[in-house]
Amino acid sequence: NFVTIIPIQGAIEPGLLYVVRRGLDNAVRNKSKAIIFQLDTPGGAVNSAGEIINLIGKINIPSYAYVDNSAYSAGAFIALSTKKIFMSPGSVIGAATPMMMSPMGGVQEMPDDVKEKMTSAVSAMVRAAAEQGGHDPELAECMVRANLEYKFGRKIISKKGELLTMTNTEAEQKNSKGKLLLSSGTVDNIDDLITQLNIENPNKNIITVTGAEKFGRAIASIAPILMMIGMGGIWLEFKTPGIGIFGLIGGSCLLLFFFGHHIAGLSGFEDFIFFIIGMVLIILEIFITPGFGLLGISGLIIMLFSLINAMVERIPGSWKPISLEPSI
Repeated sequence: NFVTIIPIQGAIEPGLLYVVRRGLDNAVRNKSKAIIFQLDTPGGAVNSAGEIINLIGKINIPSYAYVDNSAYSAGAFIALSTKKIFMSPGSVIGAATPMMMSPMGGVQEMPDDVKEKMTSAVSAMVRAAAEQGGHDPELAECMVRANLEYKFGRKIISKKGELLTMTNTEAEQKNSKGKLLLSSGTVDNIDDLITQLNIENPNKNIITVTGAEKFGRAIASIAPILMMIGMGGIWLEFKTPGIGIFGLIGGSCLLLFFFGHHIAGLSGFEDFIFFIIGMVLIILEIFITPGFGLLGISGLIIMLFSLINAMVERIPGSWKPISLEPSI
């Protein structure tokens, strides 16, 4: 009986989607009994979180969230979309007010009408996520809107003027009827959580982030720097026409800025990509810079590395198309 564990760690951005898609595809193909999302995230892109929530909604396998330290903002949305939320000791969940990020990575001021429009959209999204997971949408909305008050029985959980953020002990409170506020309990680790799920003979299927996915996510994390270098390179190319190197560097950085997260989608194709790079270097050595020099040697080393790595037994990304439909 497989239990698939999908990590959602660090900022939530487009590159993370490839990890989640591959994990869900793996869970469906292995007919997993449960999917656990292990969350430790400060939040991130709302669009990316929305896509992950939609994917969770399409899966007929029971899904659970394990807040391993923190699930802020978009991370809280993802947790709310699962059927049950468990938390580690000392962990927190909540604080999901929308912010607009500038291309350089800083927080951008928003006019009041734009801010209200974004807040309204994000509020609807978090309510929908909570409804999908069977949690209270009014409680979820308090994570987005500070002007709301939420009572649990006679106790005020969220005060007006404060965004809702809860510790693990606060989130697992019960009312007089025994109804849980949000969390289904505090557990020390994933193994304890699996024990609580009462799955017979569980076999953990941990989704590990591949090299291509790490590279794609790393590119997303330095996107503002890539933008600055790219624009600077293009400007220098116009100032010093004919050199070419500045334009090449600038163009490459801008290409990575706009399309870098798609590199994560090449997970499992690393060996093939390295082989092609090595072959290109050898072709450049033969036709552009004749003489058996640095390019040719580098190309041979990279090709040899790719061939050896391809023969090593490991768990690569799937060559099959993503399928979220159960196999028969």
